[in-house]
Amino acid sequence: MYIHTEQTRALIDLVRRLVDDHQMPLETRLLRGETLTRADKQPGVAAARAAGLWRLNCPAEQGGPGLSLVERLAITEENFRCLVPIRFGGDALPPTFALQGEQKRRYLDPFLAGEQTLCMAQTEPGGGGDPAGAILTHARETARGWVINGAKIWISGYEEADTVFVLARTDKHKGASGISMLAVAKGNPGMHAREVPMLGGFKTHQLTFSDCEVDALALIGGEGTGFKGAQQALSAARFDVAARALGVAQRAYEMMVAHAKQRVAFGGPLAEKQAVQSMVVDSWIELQQNRLMLYHGAGKNDRGEDTRLEAGMLKMLCTEMADRVIDRAIQVHGAAGCTYESPLAHWYDHQRMARIYEGPTDVHKYRVVARALLA
Repeated sequence: MYIHTEQTRALIDLVRRLVDDHQMPLETRLLRGETLTRADKQPGVAAARAAGLWRLNCPAEQGGPGLSLVERLAITEENFRCLVPIRFGGDALPPTFALQGEQKRRYLDPFLAGEQTLCMAQTEPGGGGDPAGAILTHARETARGWVINGAKIWISGYEEADTVFVLARTDKHKGASGISMLAVAKGNPGMHAREVPMLGGFKTHQLTFSDCEVDALALIGGEGTGFKGAQQALSAARFDVAARALGVAQRAYEMMVAHAKQRVAFGGPLAEKQAVQSMVVDSWIELQQNRLMLYHGAGKNDRGEDTRLEAGMLKMLCTEMADRVIDRAIQVHGAAGCTYESPLAHWYDHQRMARIYEGPTDVHKYRVVARALLA
């Protein structure tokens, strides 16, 4: 069992109180079939900001709290035990931290202040798990800036985003080093969006760029640096997905145990049945194993070690583990676990998607992990 420091435990306790006070009532409303608005979620965001949980992924020099990766993942794990987690604000993409002058005022300051939000457009309709090799969206330099043409898909966060950071090929003769990052404001007449409904009621978007014009300041981090910048964000995101999966699996496990103790069948509580005991024990063991690995990997990252291998491995292992734990919890609950009046059914959908986004399990296994081991 992983033992956190006193400071990390204090952060976990803080997040638990915020989630219990502000988010769990929203979960109850969601399970009753209500549609939650952005305004409904604002009290939790405001309370988190007042408690100092703001700009969590930003370095201290950008006004962040200077948290370690271990601390940030502990916050994420605790936050995602709720079906309606807090949307901590004030974050920006790592490639924007070095911006200066007008670029900083346009593409960094509003995000740090929480006045604007962003989303990333990387994957293409024919791309999937090979983003660098499959990027066909291209940007041509003009006297006034850049003109973008192409398409992106599976874009999450577009609905609430003010700006889309787009990966586009600016040099067709180069591989990853020919890809740049350009910022496109929502409402640009050259960018068209189509909603794509997903499992569990989620929505993603497909974006089409037709002679989409942006000015010279829209180029983030210099020409040819876009893919590297996106990968910086992606590695951290893989750790984050793993922590989310742990939080979901922990809550599903707790629900399974509670139901097994109180549900009576065939003359006694389910907790007395060997099949149920086996599912509970297997889930507990898997949770502890994955938690140990996650925070060990995060600790290596905090020491400045290269953890791309760990990020890929943990994203793969934790999402697969969460699937199994949720499945067992549903089995123990029976029909009650299959209704969308229970968070288990929602998580069953969500975690099926989690095995794909930020890189499918198979890509991580055979491209990220195998490549690192056999290099």
